[in-house]
Amino acid sequence: MEYKVISADCHLDLIWLPPDLFTSNASAALKDRMPFVTDGDDGPVWISKGGAVFGLQNGMGSAGRKYVPGQIHRADRMAETGLYEDGRNGIRRLTDPDLRIKDQDLDGIQAEVLYGILGAVLWRNRRADKKEGSDE
Repeated sequence: MEYKVISADCHLDLIWLPPDLFTSNASAALKDRMPFVTDGDDGPVWISKGGAVFGLQNGMGSAGRKYVPGQIHRADRMAETGLYEDGRNGIRRLTDPDLRIKDQDLDGIQAEVLYGILGAVLWRNRRADKKEGSDE
């Protein structure tokens, strides 16, 4: 196959993964250290026991922000496809391989390079430490 369009800067976002992925697959010794989904002010939110906030479940961008129409053109275009509505209904188009391929087809993408979860360990956990007054 001749590739004409390859997306080379994509990533899997923690917030779009199944909400019980880590807690249901971790050993008993590690289960309480895994990120999990709980109720938040704007809907289900990914957090850690230590207080790190990873973003709204199926939210916008890698930080899981709340989608607000008219603020970000690219997010508006994704919303027009039903992405965020699907997310609210538990349909994870960005992390379900078959659904992701369908979205790639809509965009004319024939292949992509996927990176892992952005900032889940170092940056956001440090942010949680600072909120608690830690010097680390």
